[in-house]
Amino acid sequence: MSEFDRVSGLLDDYRAKKLSRRGLMARAAALGIGASAVGSLVARESAVAARQDAPTPGGMLREGYDLDFSRMDPVATTWYDPAFYSLFETVAIDSPEGDLEPMLAESWEISEDGKQVTFKIHEGAKFHSGRAVDAPAIKEVYDAIKNPDNGSPLAVLFTPVESIEAPDATTLVLKMSNPYYEVMNVVKTGYWAIVNIATRDANKETFGQSIVDGTGPFSFKEWVPGSHVEVTKWAEYPGSIVPYYTNKGPAYLDGIKWTAILEGAQRAVQIENGEIDTLRNPLLQDVARLQGNPDLTVQSYSEPSGYIFGQNFERTDLDFHEVKMRQAISHAIDRNAIVKALLFDLGSPLFGPITPADKYYDKEVEQFNQYDVEAAKALVAELGWTPNADGILEKNGVKMAFNLTVQDESFNRDLGSVIQAQLKEIGMDVTVETLDRGSYFGKLSEGTDSYLFYYLWAVPIDVVILFVGTATKGAPNWGRASVPAVDDAIKAWQTAGNEEELVAAGNQFQMSIAETLPTIPVVVRNTVWVNRPNVRGWLPHAYDIYPHYNDVWLAQ
Repeated sequence: MSEFDRVSGLLDDYRAKKLSRRGLMARAAALGIGASAVGSLVARESAVAARQDAPTPGGMLREGYDLDFSRMDPVATTWYDPAFYSLFETVAIDSPEGDLEPMLAESWEISEDGKQVTFKIHEGAKFHSGRAVDAPAIKEVYDAIKNPDNGSPLAVLFTPVESIEAPDATTLVLKMSNPYYEVMNVVKTGYWAIVNIATRDANKETFGQSIVDGTGPFSFKEWVPGSHVEVTKWAEYPGSIVPYYTNKGPAYLDGIKWTAILEGAQRAVQIENGEIDTLRNPLLQDVARLQGNPDLTVQSYSEPSGYIFGQNFERTDLDFHEVKMRQAISHAIDRNAIVKALLFDLGSPLFGPITPADKYYDKEVEQFNQYDVEAAKALVAELGWTPNADGILEKNGVKMAFNLTVQDESFNRDLGSVIQAQLKEIGMDVTVETLDRGSYFGKLSEGTDSYLFYYLWAVPIDVVILFVGTATKGAPNWGRASVPAVDDAIKAWQTAGNEEELVAAGNQFQMSIAETLPTIPVVVRNTVWVNRPNVRGWLPHAYDIYPHYNDVWLAQ
């Protein structure tokens, strides 16, 4: 009997109330079924049950968040947080099954040559300020993203879009300079969420900080950096056409408050004590304890994201521009040990640029970048590096000594220390440089010897391109990498005219990076979501970064 069949049998007993939640978890453990698998299915079961129950309107959802909050301006933010999913909407959205579904656009058509997408915009949507959300309003947003004066961090993903047209109120047309099937994966993300550009232009200094004008079911109330973000129910919300939402009308909740819980150990404590209702990312060492709590549901998904190690190609004295040196560093990193010791097995090694959770993942990358200290030592020797009396590599009077820049956050610090120790095994003297978030990004832009970075993006190939392509050297290709084979793969991805071509280009991209290493993949951690039993209709899933809140309500 498969694990799926065994879990299904247990859930039948759980539905029939033959098992409590505690009993379900205990029986699953006895059968060797992972707590994460059971937790995810229980969460889905709860979401289904919530749809069958009569929702109770009202109440404030209190959600814990593991990061500080960014400016709520999709056009020019550096990061988008969960509140975006209450305040803003996009033309399309990913369903829990990973299918692209309508949101503000009720349908779309891609031309046979892959160079044009025509969206049919849903009638009736409006901004919080009352303005209609029509094709010209969406065109204004996309034009703003393309305008370099607005500082959109991912505008490069819109480079193939040559023109944006709105011939009438319900028709939006993207015309590309080349086939660009990938554009559908771009416009569904938070950086392409729809805002009222007229309001944004009238409030340039405060938009996204004290003024927000989006289309979502909640309106902005307050942002206190380092503390919290709060939104309130928008009673005039005209409704949603997203197929997987049960609630098509105004939200059930009166509001939502996200609290930044930056002291990691406190995240688990607060959900256990009932100080918060839902939580993103407790410390991984606390997950097993939370899974054993019968009053909590824990879900765990492999993130569409990962940790990468970048090295500065301009440090030619250290041979970082040489593929053999980058391969040596990669072979010296024991990814499985990191997953076990730092991720508590809630993650997996990365051997290529994207994670196994992504639909474009190519398993062939796993032939590269395996842990092999002897291979690493042989590669540096081939480049002329030899250990000195202290065991540190030297070449032409230069010691293999460099800084590794990391963000001042517990896991980043720990990962930096582990890599420091692992590279010492092959004679590299690494100094970990820990910087606060602002200083960290400043240092990467100025230039640093090497760095650790954690990217988070719904379509990882799109964002990894920014770290490895010659066209983005310096920002955010902080390692100044330039590898012709990788640039060729990027071009193939950005000119694919259909799904088949996109898959082939994705495979080419992954294999070229796994072999030449413009950045070195390290590990991917799981995203862990926790909720208390009073939370209904809350459905985080593997295909979107955060949950949506249209269906969420609080049982009394």
